[in-house]
Amino acid sequence: MTYSALTWTLAAVFLVGAITAVDIVRGRRQAPVFVSSTGPDSEEQVRQKMAANGWSNVEIGREGRYFQATGSKDRETGHFSIDSQTGRVRDDDADGN
Repeated sequence: MTYSALTWTLAAVFLVGAITAVDIVRGRRQAPVFVSSTGPDSEEQVRQKMAANGWSNVEIGREGRYFQATGSKDRETGHFSIDSQTGRVRDDDADGN
């Protein structure tokens, strides 16, 4: 193998490794899934998930593509923004468990 071919092979391996590392890091940074579904989520799905997780006095509103959900659990009030398209909790909120 010539020096040029070796250089290009190593460059390709490095590039694939870098892209893989970036994909792994991005995957870890995604917000947790609150509602698992195959399509857009409904207000009722969010309400059922919160009830299943022990939340009571649940109130849900809509702000664009996000559901704004508030509820009580263990004598504390929590607020969540849930993406209606992906079912994920918005990154800047609590985890919703």
